[in-house]
Amino acid sequence: MKTIVRLLALLAIITITLAAQQKSDYAIVQRFQTMIKTMAKNIDQAKTVQECAEANTSIDAVEKEFDNNKTLINKANYPDGYDKTIEQLRGKLLIRQRDLGVIESQIARIADLEVKIRALSDQVMSLTNQNETLLAQVQQLSQNVKKLSGDLFNSTTPIDSLHNLIVKLRQGLQERDALIFALTDSLFMQYDKNVGDMKDVEKQGLLSKIDRHGIIGNVKRSIIDNVAFLETTQLKGSDLVTLVRQQKRFRSQWIGLAPKLASLYLSGKSNLSEISVVDSMLTAWGDRVDNGMWRSLNMLIKDKSFAMREFKNGDEFVVNILAFLDEQIQRANKETDETQYKLFTNFNESLWLTDLNATWLPALAELGKISETQKKDIESKYEKWHAAVTPGATWRTYVLIVLGTLLVAFIGIWIFRKGPKEIEKE
Repeated sequence: MKTIVRLLALLAIITITLAAQQKSDYAIVQRFQTMIKTMAKNIDQAKTVQECAEANTSIDAVEKEFDNNKTLINKANYPDGYDKTIEQLRGKLLIRQRDLGVIESQIARIADLEVKIRALSDQVMSLTNQNETLLAQVQQLSQNVKKLSGDLFNSTTPIDSLHNLIVKLRQGLQERDALIFALTDSLFMQYDKNVGDMKDVEKQGLLSKIDRHGIIGNVKRSIIDNVAFLETTQLKGSDLVTLVRQQKRFRSQWIGLAPKLASLYLSGKSNLSEISVVDSMLTAWGDRVDNGMWRSLNMLIKDKSFAMREFKNGDEFVVNILAFLDEQIQRANKETDETQYKLFTNFNESLWLTDLNATWLPALAELGKISETQKKDIESKYEKWHAAVTPGATWRTYVLIVLGTLLVAFIGIWIFRKGPKEIEKE
């Protein structure tokens, strides 16, 4: 009885397995046939070289996907089979290319770009998912740090795991930003002409690809993620300057892209207001990184215990730091003790050399927050303070002169006492 039960169970398993295999095989064949019908329809409707190139790339992709299922498809697609089906599809495409007057070299160039576009689009999607996971982890760990230390994570928090996540997320965000615009550039390169010179059918084709690859959506997502990263990490110093540079670079690339998109949207039914939405989001992002930058620089000066009025922009920063330096120069001219020299040394070693002159002033000038002239004014005022507290003849100089004079006198007396004869014997 047990043997019969086991045989029945085994038979049931075999039956279920065969049914599942048949279902899987049927799904593969159905997918192949559906894709072939779709591509044949797209070839018949192709009106531009770009659409022909995209069809060519689609055929390559089908061949790659179903290469290991040739035997199965040959049985299901009798008498045409796998190879003949693909051959017929390529023949149909060739006829369509000739009807449109498309040159084969054009197809090859645009098809290469189409492969690149698909790869870039996949990378953008992959990085988006990766960054989403990393951001969630950073937010959770940052909250844990806040509970323990009373402050959110910054670049000096000695937690290796969190720091590594921050670095990885920042790199991921920067890489995705670059990929989005590389993807967009490749889409426009397929048409090899200005938007104004495109035919309506080409504009619609390009607009369709831009929507398909979610260019606007990806731009918005990047801005949202960058703002979330900024608010979660609250970085300081050179780390924050890096984020300001990133925002400026992103904005510059968007300014180059927006007019092209506007021209395309005017020719179609897409919502032109999307560009204004992105503009507003970029402005908000820029305001946040700017506020964070000035807040960080104010905090740096305050933490070093230097009395300087707070500032919210480049002009205020220049006015306030020049006023601070002027005050120190005036005090140095009135005081004769070492107080000002010690203050200058502290300023020089703990703030000027390590942060202001090394990082902040070059970065602020590069980012256009202060002008080169303002930067030079600050450097010149610093040198005047330096000169005021270290004049050419300080008491140290006099001490060295006295010691030098005593040394010379001692040597002279020693030689005189020994006499010329003793020197000659030696």
